[in-house]
This record gives sequence, C-alpha cells and structure tokens, in this order.
Amino acid sequence: MAVVNKWGATDIVADQWISTGIMRIDFQRPGGLIKTADYCVFCQPLVSGQRCVVTGMYSTYFTVEVRNGSGALANLGFSFQMVGNNY
Repeated sequence: MAVVNKWGATDIVADQWISTGIMRIDFQRPGGLIKTADYCVFCQPLVSGQRCVVTGMYSTYFTVEVRNGSGALANLGFSFQMVGNNY
C-alpha cells in the first residue's frame, strides 16, 4: 500500500509493511518533530468486516495493525486521518 491523497502541514515521507498486517507510516512536520502528545490518528478499514487499530504513536512515525474478516493479520488497504497541532 502506498499513501495516496495526502495533504496538510505534516508530510508523509514513507510507508511500509514492517511485518504481515503491521504498517509503519513515517511523517515529518516542517520545522521539526511532533511530540506524541501533539497528534492523534484515526484509521478506517476499506472493506466491511476488516479491522485496523493504531498500535503506536511516536515523534516521527506511527504504526497500524490491520486484520481481515477472519481476524488474521493481513496487508490490506485502509484510510487514516492524522489530526493535531501542526505549528
């Protein structure tokens, strides 16, 4: 999955599956790092019955766990929104 349709003050600089069903999304804010208290992430599976959960939030990346309808970890598409203090 590649990140598409990105916009806003925070730039998504990389995304990769670090293991089956675990996506790492790296970001950068112009002018410096974001503190983990400065943002939150909401994710939504693209297919009914699937599940995605934000499992970690750090100053330069966050991780999302994705499961299929049977509950197994799987590399499936999802959408996300990152909200926070950008300045």
